[in-house]
This record gives sequence, C-alpha cells and structure tokens, in this order.
Amino acid sequence: MPVDNRIRTADHLKDLDQPWQEHHDLPTTKASIQQILAGGTPDWVRWPEDYRAFVKESFAAEKEISDEMGEQYHIEDQEDLTNEAARKVNPMSTDSFVAKLRANGIKCFTVYNGLKGTVGLWCLPPKQVAKARYVCYMQIPAMYEWSVLRLDRHNIPVGEKFRGWRTVVMELIKKEILTEYQAHKIFGHPSGNKTFRRYQRSLWELRNLKRYTETELAEKDV
Repeated sequence: MPVDNRIRTADHLKDLDQPWQEHHDLPTTKASIQQILAGGTPDWVRWPEDYRAFVKESFAAEKEISDEMGEQYHIEDQEDLTNEAARKVNPMSTDSFVAKLRANGIKCFTVYNGLKGTVGLWCLPPKQVAKARYVCYMQIPAMYEWSVLRLDRHNIPVGEKFRGWRTVVMELIKKEILTEYQAHKIFGHPSGNKTFRRYQRSLWELRNLKRYTETELAEKDV
C-alpha cells in the first residue's frame, strides 16, 4: 500500500503536498482588502515603507530579547522547547492563519519585511480603523503549532529555530487584538498535556498580571 505523505493543515481546508510552497487565494485576498479599506485609506496603505521599517526594528528588538534570555544559560524547560518531534505538529499555512482572523472580524494584513522566510503581522485593534498595531513576525509559507528553541554550539538558547502559530496567538492576546476567549474559539483550547505547559503558564500570567511562581506550580493553580 502506498504511503500517504501529505500533511493535513490544522484548519482542514486543504492538504499540502509541499508545505514549503506558497498558496494564494486571490479572490479571498481581494475581498478582504476591500473590507479593510471600507472605512477609508489607513496610514499603513499610504506609507507602507514606514511600517516595513518598523517591522525590521521590532524583529531586531525581539532577537535582542531572545539573546538576553540566552545569556541566562539553560532555561527550566529547555529540553521540552527543543523537542522538534513533539512541537512540529499541526502545520498551518500562514495564509490560512490570517484567513481565520479575518473570518472572525479581525482586520489584519502582513508586510514582507525583507527578512527571509518571515512577514510582519499587523492588526487593527478593536474599534480602530486607521492606525494598525504591529503584533509580531510570522514564518512563511507555513507554521507548526509550537515554536522550537534554537541553541548555539554551547547549548545556550539563542532565539527561535521555528516560529509556531501558538506563539502568534499569544502575541495577539498580549497586544489586545484578541481576548483569551476569542483565541480559544478561533484556534482551539489548549489541552493539559506537557507540550502546552508554557503556553498555559503564559495565559495564567496574563490573567493574573504577575509571574508564575513555584507556589502556584506546587498548587497546580493554572
């Protein structure tokens, strides 16, 4: 029996025989653009270079933060964060990720920032129509569910090897584009298995506006 090597996307919209190839739905893209521009021409359309430059600066800032984290040497769940077999699951095309946001009323767009394999995600915050907010960078043309930590030759964390779409979801919550409830409704509620541990901890910290401590860990108050 022949082996089915296709990768099914997490949204089940289509099967990708070659997930590294880009896929575009031009009619949907045009319709989305018309919807976004319905309230007038926003700044990000009139001055795209300003937004592209901002993405580059933000990308550099994110890398600097990652490098600073690496200076603290090994982190507590480093082994889990580098486990590619466990984390490279449920691939979703970047176009499909954006389509999910738009289908749920989120006005958003991506800007290629000149950084290979990435685009910057911009969204209009609730009740705003002119000023878009930068969220984070996304990997193209597709992302696995979980980010994978990159290590240098000294086994020290130095940023991300792959960016996962759950990381983007978390940034959407942090940047107040989505509520936690909306995020779970659109992208599914995280389960209780080990891979979700850091994600659940981050959500807990957002809800409680404080760092997760050993006390909460002992009480399993997540």
